[in-house]
Amino acid sequence: RRSATGPAGARGPDTPEPKPSGPEHFQYSEPVISKVTDYIYVGNLNAAYNGRTLCRNNIDSIIDMSSVWSRLKVDIGDVPDALGDGPALKQRCFEDINECIDASTEKRKRVLVHCRDGFSLAPTCIIQYLMVKQNMRLIAAYEILRAKYPVNIRDCHQNALVSLERALRPGGNVDPECFKQAISPPNVDFEAPNLNPNP
Repeated sequence: RRSATGPAGARGPDTPEPKPSGPEHFQYSEPVISKVTDYIYVGNLNAAYNGRTLCRNNIDSIIDMSSVWSRLKVDIGDVPDALGDGPALKQRCFEDINECIDASTEKRKRVLVHCRDGFSLAPTCIIQYLMVKQNMRLIAAYEILRAKYPVNIRDCHQNALVSLERALRPGGNVDPECFKQAISPPNVDFEAPNLNPNP
């Protein structure tokens, strides 16, 4: 990360050092990327901006789901279903994403779908793609992704996936809580290691 500089590239005396914490600090500073299918990869923002990682995985195109740069309106978590057109709007978002993925895979090009941390929105987009384009059930698509990549699907994205499952199989027995429990991360109490035992 570049530090703030003065007119001739010199640092101003009152310019503080940038701090690693805050909204721009990601849980993984290292690139995280994984192959889901022959042509679809999932990862985090750092993987998308790491040339070595992209070359090593022969990535041809990138679908950016991060909130900063994304040209697709895919912030599907902030559309309340109570507005009535929430599910339809989410469906259109998914259709846009699927068109972008298809544009690459039909040319046999490898595409990386990424979001900022890589754990929720990007995996959600790939899960719904598998559901829509490969006729997979929600749980099956989730299990494929989870076996290859660390996922932690946010509640709002779980709701979108359950709504999609219900829309794809209107006559099926879709218990929202059962599906959400199946794709929720296990509740594990995590205690950070004490790196400074001598206060």
